[in-house]
Amino acid sequence: MPDTKIKMEKKARILVIDDDPDIGMMIKLMLEYKGYKVTVLDKAGKIEEFLRNGNIDMVIMDMLLSGTNGIDICTGLKSDPAISHIPLIMMSAHPDAKKNCLDAGADDFVSKPFDMQDMLAKISTLINRKNNS
Repeated sequence: MPDTKIKMEKKARILVIDDDPDIGMMIKLMLEYKGYKVTVLDKAGKIEEFLRNGNIDMVIMDMLLSGTNGIDICTGLKSDPAISHIPLIMMSAHPDAKKNCLDAGADDFVSKPFDMQDMLAKISTLINRKNNS
């Protein structure tokens, strides 16, 4: 019988930042069901610490966080050469948010309420692009 090797695919580690605990938990459960490792924060204060430790492969962040502007955070993250390569998806229910988020450097955007399949497709595309670069 031939020796068969099973390749274990390393699932991406995703950091979700949303100040609505229900949305954060829903995204976490959905992504964990698909095999991703997920950390949820309700504030953006520790995002750079997570990214600098090398433990995160992607960020999904709400544009409007309590007392914090996600666009400013995105701009800061994408201007830092040490972490700018980490894909970042912004999300918002605000009608004009997409342009502002993409202009700030977000790699993609998801409108709230979002379609789960659409979000999963965007995550997969960005993770594959990051792994192949």
